[in-house]
Amino acid sequence: MTARTPRVLTEAQLADFWRDGYLIVDDLVDPDLIARMGQRADLIASGAADDVPQHYVQLERRFADGQTAVADRTTAVRKMYQLARRDPVLREHAFGAAVVDVIGDLLGTDDLKLYNDQLFMKPAFHGAAQHWHQDSQAWSNMFPMDLVTAWTAIDQATIANGCLWMAVGSHRWGMVPASHKDQIEALFDGEWPIEPVELRPGSVSFHHSLTYHSSRPNTTPRRRRGYATHYMRSRTWYDPAVRVRDDLLPFELIRGREFPGCA
Repeated sequence: MTARTPRVLTEAQLADFWRDGYLIVDDLVDPDLIARMGQRADLIASGAADDVPQHYVQLERRFADGQTAVADRTTAVRKMYQLARRDPVLREHAFGAAVVDVIGDLLGTDDLKLYNDQLFMKPAFHGAAQHWHQDSQAWSNMFPMDLVTAWTAIDQATIANGCLWMAVGSHRWGMVPASHKDQIEALFDGEWPIEPVELRPGSVSFHHSLTYHSSRPNTTPRRRRGYATHYMRSRTWYDPAVRVRDDLLPFELIRGREFPGCA
């Protein structure tokens, strides 16, 4: 599975990832950086950060459609994205060796690029659920479809406050066509094994872009912030004929080499 000797992961961890489609690495990120990431998340969500345009900040639906008045934006934001391009603290994390070394081991190369990033706020009491999906459904112009997401817990992520759930081994199915999506997702109601991904702050779950995952609503008084950074090999190629979104270009080199004709 790898093109070089692993730098930080064991062979057992690599085998677990390629068998299950995800891997948890506990206490990977320095607590000081996690604290600073949380501070920046709140600052950006509040609207007080002048380096992130507000069209990259998405409110929870009940606030976005006016059902509920916004008293405090930090408790009304659902997610924010494209932050590593603009915010120095979140960029420090996205480009940092702690996470990127693991990505290099999982993808078997040090030629790596950042595809995109998203910070999920999952506010207390009304953080919405996320349906079952494969990330590559939204990244259908990137080939091969083997990008990896690093989901870093800023707060404690528990079943009660809406942690991620993974459909174990579902990355081996490939891309599930829309015509079979309902049939496949019905399996997660007891027939196919699913597992919760509970994390301490600073722990990171890594999942394959074809691994089905979801999250449940947060009805607790504890929010669940998590920062997802999405990585790919520099040799990944981008199909411009498949229009997904153009605002991610150019993709940023994390480490290693660029390759002509690739993303």
